[in-house]
Amino acid sequence: MDKIIADLKKTMVSAEHGWVMMVKTGLNADVYTPIVLEFDTLSNKVHITTVYGVKDEVDDFFRITKGTGSPQLIFTTGSIMTTLYRIGTQASDITDHMYNVRSVSENEIEIQPYRSGKVYAKEGGEIYKLFKRPADWTWADSTQIFDWTNPEFTNNLDNVEGEMTLEYLKTNTTVTKNWRFWSLPNPTIYRIRDPFSVSYNIGTGGFKPMDYFRVTGEVTNNVSTVVTNGYNAISFYPIPYNTSTNQAVIALGNTLKTHYLVFKNQTRNGRHVKLEFEAYDKDGKVIVKAFYDNKRN
Repeated sequence: MDKIIADLKKTMVSAEHGWVMMVKTGLNADVYTPIVLEFDTLSNKVHITTVYGVKDEVDDFFRITKGTGSPQLIFTTGSIMTTLYRIGTQASDITDHMYNVRSVSENEIEIQPYRSGKVYAKEGGEIYKLFKRPADWTWADSTQIFDWTNPEFTNNLDNVEGEMTLEYLKTNTTVTKNWRFWSLPNPTIYRIRDPFSVSYNIGTGGFKPMDYFRVTGEVTNNVSTVVTNGYNAISFYPIPYNTSTNQAVIALGNTLKTHYLVFKNQTRNGRHVKLEFEAYDKDGKVIVKAFYDNKRN
């Protein structure tokens, strides 16, 4: 098993941009959540990036041990990985912080949670096939560009009536909706019930306190809908601040048929701004494309 572990470590650091783990959520059947894992086998640190929010400044760690018949990959408590496990199926189908390593090849690491659920549940959860992060997934790089606390970014976006066109590749359909981004006077007010915050949900961690902004217009039936500023993404994850806030963001996610939109690119020409977004299927392939146009000359 020592050789298997050595080969695993060698493979873990071979991916220049890290490894991707696609997890299913209770929010959408076709769109999966990407988790990017960058391993450092010398320090046993792992940098974790996902669309739900911005990672905190605390180092996360992993370790590899000898399990029964296979190596085990274990993430330490307080990381984004253990948070997703503790929150449950609304955030992901992760069922443990310990994983049996089933197989390793040059371009794939196959892992399976040790448990399928709670402490006394049977062994074996979903099988995840980690693949190397595509080079064009620049949203997962170290710079956060889609940032609604940055006036330079929100210029010509905030309180501007534009359009969002969504392309659904699975059904080959396109929908265009009137769309207005709107900043909040206090983007931190909803943190009191942030589902990823330890102050609200004991046992979680790994994320910085969330920031929020609003979406309104035809796409929300003109309901002012609070959404989360994810990491270079719009996250339509439920916000249990109160019933109306929660129901509105869930309804928007259902309308858009995705629980997030990853920020892909922007084009600025004077006052005219265009933004590109996307979301992924279980294999990390683009399943939703979205194009925002502020319609300014």
